Amino acid sequence: MTTLASLNDVTVEYPGLKALDGVSLSVAPGDVLAIVGANGSGKTTLLNVLTGQRRPSSGSVTVRGEEVRFARPADALELGITLVPQEPLMATTLPAWENLLLGSRGLIDRAPNRQERDAARQRVRSILPHIDPDLHVGEMRKADRAVLGLGRAMYTEPKLLALDEPTAVLGEQGVELVDNATRQMRQDGGAVVLVSHRLKDIVRLATRVVVLVDGKLVLDRPIAEVSVEEIVDTLAAGRGVATEHDSRNADAGAVAELGAPVLEVTTDRSLSGLEIDGLTVRAGEIVGIIGMAGSGRSRLCKLVASVSGKPKGVTFLGEELPVTARDSRRRGIAYIPEDRLGEGIFPALSVAKNIELGDLVRRSLASLWRPSPSSSRISEVIERFGIKTPSHGVEVTALSGGNAQRVVVARELMNEPQLVVADEPTQGVDRTGRAAIHQLLRAYAKRGGAVLAVSSEFEELQELADRLYVIVDGRIVGEVPSDTPYSRLLALASGLPDSSQTLEQEIL
Repeated sequence: MTTLASLNDVTVEYPGLKALDGVSLSVAPGDVLAIVGANGSGKTTLLNVLTGQRRPSSGSVTVRGEEVRFARPADALELGITLVPQEPLMATTLPAWENLLLGSRGLIDRAPNRQERDAARQRVRSILPHIDPDLHVGEMRKADRAVLGLGRAMYTEPKLLALDEPTAVLGEQGVELVDNATRQMRQDGGAVVLVSHRLKDIVRLATRVVVLVDGKLVLDRPIAEVSVEEIVDTLAAGRGVATEHDSRNADAGAVAELGAPVLEVTTDRSLSGLEIDGLTVRAGEIVGIIGMAGSGRSRLCKLVASVSGKPKGVTFLGEELPVTARDSRRRGIAYIPEDRLGEGIFPALSVAKNIELGDLVRRSLASLWRPSPSSSRISEVIERFGIKTPSHGVEVTALSGGNAQRVVVARELMNEPQLVVADEPTQGVDRTGRAAIHQLLRAYAKRGGAVLAVSSEFEELQELADRLYVIVDGRIVGEVPSDTPYSRLLALASGLPDSSQTLEQEIL
């Protein structure tokens, strides 16, 4: 069989860490190869080697039977190999159509002519019909930027498309987009390499699955010959870890006694863009917000965290909500943002400094001259939250996406706030890490904390939350128990409450 690309005994080493350990695999035309593994297992590193982002420490890469040595990612692009990272990098001050062309043109190419500009605008309209192609990317929602990133990759007409967590941001609506892209790639004789923690997506999209454990390839099978249970068992056996089910059992019987309302939200659409009447979060409970991308769920989180919007009508501990994010943090409101790269971490700083900033922002500017937390304190936080890092001083961007997310969660929970606003708290985190974060949030609620949580995966909120509110077009359309059937939640979130029974029957 013809091989598009291969990794041959590839090892990648970082100081104190072996990210890949003698990995060999091949990708053939028509393959949709899923790479599965825990955070830090080497999945993203594998994609980076395959797409010229990272050179292997040893071993080789072959493309169409010939060994290649990528000096830069552009070399891989010239061979038809394109990467869509988990959080695509965009030129935020440029319009959407111009961002679409980035990656298909070199820095010294001539400016696009009118025909090329018109074609790019038309492509943007086809993939994002609700977006003006001349809108600056910095003004777009994260989910729309993710769609644009996938569209930009397909615009280059790749032979091998590498996708790193393509549905993590897009959630339920993103699977169809990725499915269409993989179908097109296969029809054109290309292949897809897909990294995802959403096992149901893998079952639907992939033709073959590879499992990595601590940088080693431990399973490589056609998807038709392996079950989800076998994949999970392979991951668990390789790392000796508990599953989400185990973590829930560990919390069995740990029901918090609910206290007074910590957060109460009643809004005016003209002021906040949201129409909410009487949303309440009490001490000791986790409340989930169910909604599709663009429904207003992240806007609600930013309003409550005083990041954006006018908080008139929102009360925290019975008092008017602070108007600035800094004041909200000092009052005891922690915020885990959806956009980890843009809002959650400080890319140029170390893991330790990113954690330390959790103390600094809660104090006055005079705290900048206070002694930094001790190394033992940082080590305690890193261990408590299961952050896998070679050292305290490594830049946070050197971590896997899931471990970087743990840094954000650690920073927000370490000082026991009174309310945690968690927008996609487990985005890009593996099954085991997700269970750990859920356990931390449940334990926090048991101690009397209050949590307002958003997730693109409805099942996650069903597992985590005590109660659910459904939001559609910026309006809360109902409150439902967490054990509401998934199909019913999907119908409500789609704005079809009257057709939910029919929709449920069609899904089942």
